[in-house]
Amino acid sequence: MDVYRTPAAALASLVVRRLQPSAEFQRAAWRALGALATTLRERGDRAAAQPWRVLKTAKGGSAGRGTALRGGCDSEIVIFLDCFKSYKDHSVDRAEILKDLWDLLQSWWQKPIPGLNFETLWQDRPGVLQFRLASTDLENWMDVSLVPAFDALGEGSLAPSRLGGRSLGVRQGLLFG
Repeated sequence: MDVYRTPAAALASLVVRRLQPSAEFQRAAWRALGALATTLRERGDRAAAQPWRVLKTAKGGSAGRGTALRGGCDSEIVIFLDCFKSYKDHSVDRAEILKDLWDLLQSWWQKPIPGLNFETLWQDRPGVLQFRLASTDLENWMDVSLVPAFDALGEGSLAPSRLGGRSLGVRQGLLFG
């Protein structure tokens, strides 16, 4: 593959064929993450199930921006919760919320998505729950970070277009303690 000798008109197809994860993996991963977002919203809406409700979820990372590369990529799912009324609530209640999210994650994967494996990762980032979705052939994987967040700007105001398409990753320090 010689990118420098590829005509400009053929670059888009070269990227799709050689650089991006397979379409099958991308569909399976997004189906899995969509099912997870639905599970979070449904379980969080039942007062007896969780003491919190999901206001909104937002996607970030290379997978969320559409810039994922074959092999490994990352995805952040920021989960804005109604139980955080301030940054102080966020820092005080975060550990308990992460435990609740871990329990939900375990029950969610009881119905695995065909073509994907679920792997837990070393939890080395405070305030973030991490796991990996890998293709069964192990050619592609997505490291996923679930990030509970305080919605300081108000429900629905953190649309990707307001951020200029930038990642909502923890490394930027947006709304995360």
